[in-house]
Amino acid sequence: MSRGIIRVLAVLFLAALALMVWSYLLPLIRERATPGEGELELATCPTPWPECGYLPLILHQYPAPPVPTPTFTPAPTLTPTPAFTPGPVPSAPFYGVEFAPAGDLGTVKDLGAEVVLWSFDYNGTPQDWLAYLDQANGYGLKVVAWLWPQGWNWNGSEWEIDQQARTFVQTVAGHPALFAVYALHEPYWMGCYGCGYTTAEQQALYNAIKEIADVPIWSDIGGIAFWTEYSEATAFADGVCDYCAVWYYPFLPGGVYQRDQMISTLEADIAVAKERAPNSKLFYGMQSFAQAGDYRMPTAEEMVDMASIVYSKDIEGALWYVWWFGPLYEDFLSNHPELYPVVREIYDEIVLPKKQ
Repeated sequence: MSRGIIRVLAVLFLAALALMVWSYLLPLIRERATPGEGELELATCPTPWPECGYLPLILHQYPAPPVPTPTFTPAPTLTPTPAFTPGPVPSAPFYGVEFAPAGDLGTVKDLGAEVVLWSFDYNGTPQDWLAYLDQANGYGLKVVAWLWPQGWNWNGSEWEIDQQARTFVQTVAGHPALFAVYALHEPYWMGCYGCGYTTAEQQALYNAIKEIADVPIWSDIGGIAFWTEYSEATAFADGVCDYCAVWYYPFLPGGVYQRDQMISTLEADIAVAKERAPNSKLFYGMQSFAQAGDYRMPTAEEMVDMASIVYSKDIEGALWYVWWFGPLYEDFLSNHPELYPVVREIYDEIVLPKKQ
């Protein structure tokens, strides 16, 4: 055999050997790699959602539309608690917004908000949790307090509630700003048909939280009529939530307003709740967000029309979804000061007359 052929064979052998070594090392390198600039490890994110974008969209249809990849948005900084005495406790029907940072509480109060929903960091302390509630109380606002991650888990036969979640419920229970403790997000759905909790399982969580402290309980149910028809196990009933949120997001790209569908789903949910859960009170989520390819922001006229429809029905209140939501949506209400006057107009001309 010539020396040339031997050299070629040697080179091929060494190349094959190098490829084998690289194939072995590459997975190890990837395992040890740390996130690059601009990347986020959600499992170790130090702030509560929505800043870290932990949860999927709140749905109005099934299955869920795609969720954009979140990017980190710094948490808002608390501003000093205003030094004035809160006004009287609001009465139904209530009006408010979802996800109002502490720095925006004064703004949403000026726009007529009475109730706000906010997420509280599971890794926080009682002092951290009370800071937001104190701020809200200074403005006379009531809060739906959502601990995230939630700290309760269904093990297949019962709910396991960890000590941090118990501490959270006990901490917020006696606060004058508390409206309700948030229990579950789309509990019948949980990502797919058959993946969610049954009505009986949700009732078990309701009772377990009430044993910790006698607090009102809120869950974002969605599609009460749909799930009641879906199966006997998911038929709605009392003892799931004191305040139960439903919604339908009608504002789609191209100027589409699915007004009739919104009305029919709302009326169907109210009818089923009255029949099957007369002690449960319904809240409605009014769309005020946009997501590329799926949803658009409503116009001022559409907001008035939607609110007029919602408050003409037998509901406990409605919240604009959403005021702010960092990375999850491409647009939301707080980005549109030109819509602020109509938000206040709806409160003055539609909500307040219903209270009388």
